[in-house]
Amino acid sequence: MTRPRAASEGFVDTLPKNVRAQLNPVFSPLIDIIPMQNDAKIGPQDSAVFSSRNGVEAAPKGHGRAAYCIGPATTETALAKGWNAQQVGSDADGLVNALRSMQPKGRLVHLSGRHTRGDISGKLSQAGLNIINVPIYDQILRPLSDEAQQAILNARRAIVPVFSPRTAAQFVKTAPTLHSVQVIALSAAVGHEIPVKAVYSLNVAAHPDAQAMGAALAEALTRS
Repeated sequence: MTRPRAASEGFVDTLPKNVRAQLNPVFSPLIDIIPMQNDAKIGPQDSAVFSSRNGVEAAPKGHGRAAYCIGPATTETALAKGWNAQQVGSDADGLVNALRSMQPKGRLVHLSGRHTRGDISGKLSQAGLNIINVPIYDQILRPLSDEAQQAILNARRAIVPVFSPRTAAQFVKTAPTLHSVQVIALSAAVGHEIPVKAVYSLNVAAHPDAQAMGAALAEALTRS
């Protein structure tokens, strides 16, 4: 499991019991989420754009302000933190297309990580929306742990879910071998970072969400 520890444990907990019973999870976060000392001032009439739960968790409380979110998990987290949140896409392109159509009034503030993909702010600005990007957390890369490396070397098959392009690239860079690895990618953009011929298999989730990732993982177990 390559996500930050809490997110990885949360994902495993959502899996059906019969799937969890077949797994021996090894937790090796490849990215640390570090809040940045950035004064993210959002006015009472501003609306937030959240492309990940990490952005919500690093952001101030919503106090009823509007928020446009990618995916159900990010939306639920924003609602719990006091934002008047709505899901407007399952990925960056979906969010951009939805907001282009909606043309919300007032200023939008994309509260993001230091490293972003999809150029959300740039595309929406070109579409005539008033939007700024404020990075409020950093994503520090980490190598695979010794335990994870040994697990990959010793296992006949190792199933590795990857949830972001940077995580996927870091896994490829630091894994001791790839030939026994069954990679499950959140999206085509994530899968693009995996050298298909070097791994045992690569499967892209049907939808970029935890439920589809769980279904892909369960399917991978039948082939391991």
